[in-house]
Amino acid sequence: MSEFEFEYIEEYEVLGEKRFRLRIKGTNIVLNVGAHSMDEAIRKANELVRELEIDKFVKILRQKGEVST
Repeated sequence: MSEFEFEYIEEYEVLGEKRFRLRIKGTNIVLNVGAHSMDEAIRKANELVRELEIDKFVKILRQKGEVST
């Protein structure tokens, strides 16, 4: 599974934890992860995509042409 590209939405802090909202590029799927930096946020978002098997879902939608690449 290749790494996904993410679009930055926002960065904010909750109870002293830095949070990042990232959208999988070409979709409306938004992931919210806690991280110290943007690089860590992207790494965690990619892990979350694999763990939740979103990668399989997005692949099927891209094959059908319902999601841009």
